[in-house]
Amino acid sequence: MPGDGSSPLSPDGGTARGWLQRELAKPAYADQRSWVQRLWDWAMDRLHDLLNGLGRALPLYVLIPLLLVLVAIVVFGISRLGRRSHVPAAGADGGVLTGVDLSAAELRDRARRSAADGAHSAAFVDYFRALTRRGEERALLLAQPGRTAHEVGAELTPYFPARSDGIRAAAAFFDRVRYGGASATADDVERIRTLDRELDQTRPQHAAVQQVAR
Repeated sequence: MPGDGSSPLSPDGGTARGWLQRELAKPAYADQRSWVQRLWDWAMDRLHDLLNGLGRALPLYVLIPLLLVLVAIVVFGISRLGRRSHVPAAGADGGVLTGVDLSAAELRDRARRSAADGAHSAAFVDYFRALTRRGEERALLLAQPGRTAHEVGAELTPYFPARSDGIRAAAAFFDRVRYGGASATADDVERIRTLDRELDQTRPQHAAVQQVAR
């Protein structure tokens, strides 16, 4: 009632705007979507607008093939990203050859296929595994699946002192790719492939290893 301090039943324009602003400021009216959801919704709205525009501008027999091509491009891109990021799983103890039963030649073949597919990280890992397996096949390393990359480097370098820096660098980069989230490039793959080939073609220096053992 007038004079009792209560709000008027018929507010003027300024009073009504104030009520509305206070009401809309309540948490119940806030946008509860995450920023990711809001971004996704915005992108979908823009795509919807684009398709509507194309639908009005292009005949159906042109629009449908165009949409199929766009879908194929997206699917292909996602599959390529999946292959690039895939690296064969390691065992719990982090051994270079844990769970790997392939020969050096088979590991090289798999590495070449990965490199051809653009999966450079997987290719680098398998080339280093091939290098390790070849060390076992040549009786330079004892068959030990749990051997770490660091141990591979430490045990192989005495046999190939001229390439010790390359072996240690490859072992360190294996750990970065395998466990540290680093990504190998085509150049990295070429370096490890060349190192693997050079070690395979080099006569190991057993005398130097015996002197170190003493």
